[in-house]
Amino acid sequence: MGRPFRAPVLLALLLPACGGGGGGGPIAPPLVGDLVAATWLGAGATPQAGDTLQLFFNTDVNAAVGRLFTDADARLASGTLGAVSSQPVQVNPRTLAVPLGTGVSFAPGTTTIELLAGNDVVLDSAARLLGAGTAVTITTGDAEAPVISNVTASGVDDLLNGTGPAGGTLQVPRSGFTIGVAATDSGAGVLLSGYVVHANVAVSVNGALRPVGANLTDVLQPTNLSGEITFPVPPEVVFPVGPLTITAYARDLSGRVANPMSFAFRVGEMTAAVRPFRTTVNPRQVWFLSTARDIEGFTVNLANGTTPVEVNPGANGRGDLDDLLLVLGLHSPTPLANVIGNLDSNQVVTSRLQTTIVSELALLYSGANVAFTFTAPGTFPPGASSVPYDALGFSQIAIAGSESAAGTSGVLGVAIFDPNNKTQDDNTRTDFAGSQRLGVFLHTLVNSGFRTGSLSTFRLTFDLLTPARGGTPIGNDPQDAQRLQGTLSDLRRSRIDNAILRLARFTAVVAAHECGHSVGLVQDDPMPRGLYGGDGVNFPGSTVGHIRMPLAAFPSGTQNVMAPAVDFDAALSAGTRFNSLNSAYLREQAFYDQR
Repeated sequence: MGRPFRAPVLLALLLPACGGGGGGGPIAPPLVGDLVAATWLGAGATPQAGDTLQLFFNTDVNAAVGRLFTDADARLASGTLGAVSSQPVQVNPRTLAVPLGTGVSFAPGTTTIELLAGNDVVLDSAARLLGAGTAVTITTGDAEAPVISNVTASGVDDLLNGTGPAGGTLQVPRSGFTIGVAATDSGAGVLLSGYVVHANVAVSVNGALRPVGANLTDVLQPTNLSGEITFPVPPEVVFPVGPLTITAYARDLSGRVANPMSFAFRVGEMTAAVRPFRTTVNPRQVWFLSTARDIEGFTVNLANGTTPVEVNPGANGRGDLDDLLLVLGLHSPTPLANVIGNLDSNQVVTSRLQTTIVSELALLYSGANVAFTFTAPGTFPPGASSVPYDALGFSQIAIAGSESAAGTSGVLGVAIFDPNNKTQDDNTRTDFAGSQRLGVFLHTLVNSGFRTGSLSTFRLTFDLLTPARGGTPIGNDPQDAQRLQGTLSDLRRSRIDNAILRLARFTAVVAAHECGHSVGLVQDDPMPRGLYGGDGVNFPGSTVGHIRMPLAAFPSGTQNVMAPAVDFDAALSAGTRFNSLNSAYLREQAFYDQR
């Protein structure tokens, strides 16, 4: 369906039985070239003629044509480079390999080397000769140099960062994003202090400009040491608005240097108009999960192959979610009293269900400035489906029954789509755009689950509790009190725990999806205009406002939260999550242009 601004976005269910300005300011001084590391590469125990000395610099360098790098260009604390007879070889933009000559003599691990003022060989990218510099100790290189396999911004993978077939250009704020470098080494291991991250633009650090090409790792302290090293960009480091290329190097413990890898993206000004979460009213975005809707009840008729859980229109004095819990057997018509304090068994189950839903939502929205609650933070303005973001401290969504009185739509959720999250939204309405119900519709799950085979995950989870299937509802067994209290452990307790956990997890995934729409996911078009929603060519199966990820990114049994349909089994998997770009948007480490 089309999706103009403020239109609802529908989510289906999949089950086997269901068919600001530029950088400006002063100009940074040029980067002064200097030696960073020197590594001897040779086959013997001591340096020999024909071996090489790799010199790694803090800037891009070239070797002057026709000149030899000799003892006249560098000082060894003790020893000599020998009678050098061949020109240096360019290994990568910042590394030169100097061939050693007859009579070479120095002690790796002890001898230091530094450039001399008379150097006439090593030039920077502006063709200026490097002058006298810092002495570094010559190390002994091992057999293999490290390898950089990836450089990322905000943790966004290649499919979604503009380098994949869908194209586009990743856009990040001036600060607050992350730079990731994935490097491996088959020998001594990668040296944590040996990383170099530099930009092709001058960067403001504490108000002073760092030159183009200057290493930034001293102000980008790594926070993740497993596989990909993650460098957060703190507030005191500010990149200029516009195109940006980050280049990374890595050294191993022996001193060898990886060939560099670069990644190009875009820096934009994250104004209030494009920032998904703002703290003017509340310190974070708050979502109230309402279970108050009471517009129908349900009757189980297993002979009805289309709607085994039939919808009975009209309020019955009980929330529609509670009616579905009775159908599933998570609630009992005659609950056990005073199971925990003065709470009966139904109330204990509801409390556990709500606590687990909030916990699962917190996992799905990890790193985002969002909180979820079943306690109403206030009252949404009557008659309004949306209000300006800063006019209210929360948005809300219904966790309810059926999407329609017929109960046959197959829709799991409908929410207001809110580009850039400019408003607080009321997804509890039953009269949006006339008669559209908004919210999470668990009747779709229950009705479809009743139609699956007896060995489906849904039936194996709930049948032994479901009265229509001959099960015993929670609270109908006197020992359920001890099971809910945690003092009795047996097979039935495991089934009860499993049923509560799985229903909570599934509900959380659907709620995460619907709330995602109302905070700006998933805008169509590639970055920086959107988040690749609706691109069914490069992401087959995607629809307007949704993106279905390929198996390479989400293996079988998992799925992207913002896919156009949710599978019950996949929702239960810990691998089901927001894709890397959606997650970066929620963390405010990537954003799309104003809508």
